[in-house]
Amino acid sequence: MDWSKIKTIFILAFLVLNLYLMYEFFNLRNARQYELKTETSFPKQLQEDGITYPKQLKGEIKAPYLTAKPKTITVDELKTLQANILKGQTITIVDEHVIQAVLDQPIKISTPFKSSSLNEFMLNHILNSDQYRFWEKSKDSNTITYYQHYHDKVFFKNSNAELIFYLNEDNEIFSYRQTILENIKELPVDERIIDPMSAIESLYKNNALKPKIKITDVETGYFTLKSQVLTPAWRVEINDKQNLFVNAFDGKIIELNKDEKKIVE
Repeated sequence: MDWSKIKTIFILAFLVLNLYLMYEFFNLRNARQYELKTETSFPKQLQEDGITYPKQLKGEIKAPYLTAKPKTITVDELKTLQANILKGQTITIVDEHVIQAVLDQPIKISTPFKSSSLNEFMLNHILNSDQYRFWEKSKDSNTITYYQHYHDKVFFKNSNAELIFYLNEDNEIFSYRQTILENIKELPVDERIIDPMSAIESLYKNNALKPKIKITDVETGYFTLKSQVLTPAWRVEINDKQNLFVNAFDGKIIELNKDEKKIVE
C-alpha cells in the first residue's frame, strides 16, 4: 500500500472540503449583509421621499381571527330598551339588526367637536355605548361616526358594528343609526402578524404613499374580509385624516370601493 499517495489524496480531499465550506460561509455572509442592507434601506427611502412616521412603532406579535354575528333585537327587547336606556327616542328596528332612532330633543354638540362631549349622552342613551370608539366627524355628510371595538381594537369600516349620529343645520344631533356585533369569539390559533413597519413598506411599494406625507398613527384592528370572520389589519393614518389598511397576515393592501372590500395584490 502506497501511504504517500493515500496521504496526498486525504490532503486534497480536506482542501476541497475547506474550499467548499469557505464558499458556503461567504455566500451566507453576503446574503445576511444583503438582508441587513434591505432592512436598513427602507427607512432611508422614506427619509429621501420626505415621509415621516412615529419613531416608536409598536405592534402585536400575534393576533387571532375573530367570529361574530349581528345582534338581533326582538320586539320584547325593544320594549324593555325603550323603557330604560332608549327612552326619549322614537325607535325603528330595520331587518331585526339595525336601530334607527330619532331623538325627542336634539343635542347641541361642541364647536370644535370633541368626542368626550358625547360621553355622558352615550352612556345614558346608547345601547352598549362602552363598546364603541370615535372614528370621525364628516363635514361632507354632516355625521359623527363610531365603530365597535374588541379589546380596544376597532372593527374598521364595519357596517355591522357602526354607530352614526346625524346632525341638522343647527349642528345638533337629531337621530342616529346603530348596528351591533355580538357573540364575538377568538378562533383557537393565534397567528404571527407582520410588524407595523412592514405594513408601511407594503403601502410604499404599492405607491400608496406620496412624497412628503406624514404618517400620524399606526394601529391594529379588524377588517371583515369574509362573512362573519374578522381578520387582523393595520390602519395607517396619513396627515391626521386619511386611513389606509393592510392585511396584518399577508401584507396585502385592503382597498375600499363603495363599501366593498377587496384585496389588492
